[in-house]
Amino acid sequence: MCLALLTLAASSTAAPRSERPLETAFVDPDAFIGTEADAALTKAKAAGASAIKVPLFWSLIAPVTRPSGFKPASPTEPAYNWVQLDAQLRLIRAHRLEPIVYIAAAPKWAVREVHGFSRPDPAEYRAFALAAVQRYSGATRGLPRVRYWQAWNEPNKVADRSLKPTAAIWYRTLVNAFAASVHSRAGNAVVAGGLSPFGISTAVAPLAFMRSLLCLSVGAASHKTNSTRVRFDIWSTHPYTAGGPTHHAYRADDVSLADLPEMKAVLDAAVRTGRIVSKQPVRFWVTEFSWDSAPPDPLGVPAALEARWVAEALYRMWSSGGSLVTWFSLRDRPLPGSPYQSGLYFQSSSYARSRPKPALTAFRFPFVAFVRSNKVFVWGRTPTRASGSVVVEQQRSTGWRRVTVVQADRFGIFSDELRTTTGGAMRARLATGGTRSLAFSLKRVPDRVFQPFGK
Repeated sequence: MCLALLTLAASSTAAPRSERPLETAFVDPDAFIGTEADAALTKAKAAGASAIKVPLFWSLIAPVTRPSGFKPASPTEPAYNWVQLDAQLRLIRAHRLEPIVYIAAAPKWAVREVHGFSRPDPAEYRAFALAAVQRYSGATRGLPRVRYWQAWNEPNKVADRSLKPTAAIWYRTLVNAFAASVHSRAGNAVVAGGLSPFGISTAVAPLAFMRSLLCLSVGAASHKTNSTRVRFDIWSTHPYTAGGPTHHAYRADDVSLADLPEMKAVLDAAVRTGRIVSKQPVRFWVTEFSWDSAPPDPLGVPAALEARWVAEALYRMWSSGGSLVTWFSLRDRPLPGSPYQSGLYFQSSSYARSRPKPALTAFRFPFVAFVRSNKVFVWGRTPTRASGSVVVEQQRSTGWRRVTVVQADRFGIFSDELRTTTGGAMRARLATGGTRSLAFSLKRVPDRVFQPFGK
């Protein structure tokens, strides 16, 4: 115990930045089930997503009470009800999207006294995870393969403040038990973390939780505090931000968008000191992030500004070492009543009638341009993440003029430094097909405070 004060598989913390992909995904518990799931997945695919984060609520699959003779690790246990999840995963795979499944919400009979408090039992969690992993191993006829499995969601949240000192200890035990099941199938990957961004009365600050989990000391020259290790392949977080892409969290050990390099440094220290056990290069993902937009949320980010922020956010996450970004959610929730107006489509009577927000184009074809000294740095990613020629254009009084042509790498990433600091906004255009990014102004946009969900 320690208490410290798709091409999805192609990325790693050690890979050069120019060789790392930027995949995008959606998480939306309401969109990808039910009668409109097919239409929603079509929209997600068209938005450039390559993956869908899928909640697997243990308590909905498992029986309410544990029956006699129950075999929790068996994928064919008759007391389990997999019907809805089977259908959802089949449909996601039919759209050629990669499911990232997180297991949460334990049934009451799987909760035990752990470190003096009621928490899901890691041994029961391991057994259920094994049943799920075997069911979706690709060896069961008619069922799809799932490769990416996340251990819980926002585990740094606790029921009350008295649980905070042992939260990371419990989660370490849970992740190691989970990994034993997930890694029973070659080619699977364990996603750990998925941390809530802010330390509050009922949540441990994410960097403090991370250091405690990984048994690392505080400070730039982090060192291990004992020999305990954690088994996972991907670290993830939810860096919600009360401002723009360069906005730091207000409190130490919280992690908003601009604090991602600090979290990446802790992850690198954990890899360097052998705190993490993995047979593959350890990756860094954002598994939930968004801003509300105005409209429809009067307290959300104005639509034009949100579009700029989305493009820049994707760049900042990638430049911080991230290789996957998951947006919450696909479409706004119905009004009045819901606080979540962070979809890339406006609410409507059907997905077929859903209107895109400007941020959708920025999400699909991110492009940024920043003045640096006497040059302009440009960066972007092609909509299909494919290599090819990209034309960079600049707005002049007579219209748009070509500035240069750059080559996107095998992941669709392109960048360049241009010998110009004057003129209007810039944009990118595919040399073949003519698809364009949004225009990105060279004028610096000051940070502004907007709460992630408008309040």
